[in-house]
Amino acid sequence: MHRMTVALLPIDSPVLPQGRKELRMVTPGQHRVVAEHYHKGLPLVVCVQREGDLLPCYPIASVVEIIDFHQLEDGCLSLVVEGRRKFKVFDAWAEPDGVWMGQGLAMNNWPSLPMPARFELLGEALERLFEVRPELGQLYGECNLQDACWVGQRWLEILPLVEQDTQELLRSPDCTRTLRFILSLIVEPESLA
Repeated sequence: MHRMTVALLPIDSPVLPQGRKELRMVTPGQHRVVAEHYHKGLPLVVCVQREGDLLPCYPIASVVEIIDFHQLEDGCLSLVVEGRRKFKVFDAWAEPDGVWMGQGLAMNNWPSLPMPARFELLGEALERLFEVRPELGQLYGECNLQDACWVGQRWLEILPLVEQDTQELLRSPDCTRTLRFILSLIVEPESLA
């Protein structure tokens, strides 16, 4: 693998592979990187912003693709992005127009896994959450609730976790540790024994 130069889009919560989020591009610099994405193939990386560190974001992020866009009434650009691949940011710098650029490496995504019976509750709970809070699931045409990886990543995007915990879970080779962690948050720990 080789280092890639990317445009960093720091936001408050993660977008993980197969995850979707609507982003608002307000500055001329953000409009510039969207144009460079289309015209020059500049990769876009959504990352969780971080204060007081050498990097403007936590290191594990996601390369995203723009799957939809439209101009808002106020002149801003609305993008719907979908995570494609995990990415590790090693270095970052601010361009004169305020856009963060970075260098890093693509990481392996978690493999797709059929939902183990002991974690089916997580898929059911996510489906109910999307029914009660449709704004969380509205960007997905179809929810892949039978895929343990898909379900685990959506929970990591939705839950208000300490970002260091999310970063630690994303370092795992698959979603099993994440599913156990999320289940422990939903079900009383005594009932898991």
